[in-house]
Amino acid sequence: MKKVAILGAGLVTEPLARYLMDECAYDVVMATRTPSKAEKIIGSRKNGRAIAWVAGQHDELETLVREVDLVVSMIPPTMHIPVAEACLRHRRHLVTTSYISPEMQALDEEAKERGVLLMNEIGEDPGLDHMGAKAMIDQARREGGRVTALASYGAGLPSFEHNRNPVNYKFSWSPRGVMLAAQTPAAYIEKGEIIEVPAHDLFGHHWLVDIEGLGTFETYPNRSCLRYLSHFDLEENASLYRGLLRFVGWCNFMKSLVALKYLDGGDSHDLSSKTFRAFTASLMSKPDATTESLAAFLGVHEKSDEIKRLKWLGILDNTPIPLKSGASVDVLINLMLARMSYRPGERDMIIVHDEIVVEFGDRSERRLSTLHVEGDANGSTAMSRAVSLPAAIAVRLILEGKLNLTGVQMPFPSEIYEPILESLGKLGFNFRHQTIPRPIRE
Repeated sequence: MKKVAILGAGLVTEPLARYLMDECAYDVVMATRTPSKAEKIIGSRKNGRAIAWVAGQHDELETLVREVDLVVSMIPPTMHIPVAEACLRHRRHLVTTSYISPEMQALDEEAKERGVLLMNEIGEDPGLDHMGAKAMIDQARREGGRVTALASYGAGLPSFEHNRNPVNYKFSWSPRGVMLAAQTPAAYIEKGEIIEVPAHDLFGHHWLVDIEGLGTFETYPNRSCLRYLSHFDLEENASLYRGLLRFVGWCNFMKSLVALKYLDGGDSHDLSSKTFRAFTASLMSKPDATTESLAAFLGVHEKSDEIKRLKWLGILDNTPIPLKSGASVDVLINLMLARMSYRPGERDMIIVHDEIVVEFGDRSERRLSTLHVEGDANGSTAMSRAVSLPAAIAVRLILEGKLNLTGVQMPFPSEIYEPILESLGKLGFNFRHQTIPRPIRE
């Protein structure tokens, strides 16, 4: 029996663990700071067990890695490197859904020397977006086309039916992860020209995108996509954009929170005797926070959508903050979790949408690929399945000896994305394709 260690038991790990235990019949050990969460996922299964482990327990990590065939790291990205290094020492493969960091990339040569595969970016976004786009690009090239532009979008949102708050967003994964991503600078390429977007202006740099059959959304850049130019094998004068999708209004809402410094995660504040209203006033350096002072600070009308959303969130509420201390972002997350969490029976959805422009000798085409999946009303969320199932399938392919790659990898080679997309299709993850005889950008 193959043995797999899963580090973490967060919101998106359940479909991964269940796939490996039920579909693959692997022996799975879940290592987490809260074993009760893992025990709930494992249930009565005999081939699963939970152990207590926190990052920094190096001896316990060494023992765990040595005793399994493969490790799946679902802990925060900043903690992946010690895990990867342990995997290299014991010649064990590693799978993560996180972006490749420079520190992870630096392990590429050693991983190849030791015959170890460090598979990254094999979740929803990044992951499904990479695979859907690469499949389209490879198909276009087999037909003799030249790809001149790629726009790739990902989203985790409330389903249309359950999108019932003024902010038009709910959390199906770590809210801290959402806030950290919201403070990351971005860059994309427009016909060979690099467009850089600083973190403080991320939400001021957005526009609308229409997706047939789904509607109109806002998009804003998702990190820097410059390094993907070579992975998609695009020419230097091509266009390349990776963005997130949100319902209309999200960007101005977040822009207001940035202006208020509610996303700051540095300095810790004494919150023991403060209300949300008083804390907001301190962020504005005002004696009090009112609708009028908030609107004046942000430079918007008192009846604007931004003000209405901020008031609904509760930053002007005269109620005590239920935290003794914390950074501004901790106060924000507390408010968001109270008002923007999914209730029992509510469903989320994921959207992965890729667009390419293909030039042929006699024509130009715009090719679209769209994946839309909704969660189960009282089961797994769409986000948890979209993040963890690609990783789970990758684990199976590796342990079955069907992915004979080493080094630091992403799912760009066809030998990775083709079998994963095929397996995902059987699980209800099917891309809808469309071809339009006109370029991607008018």
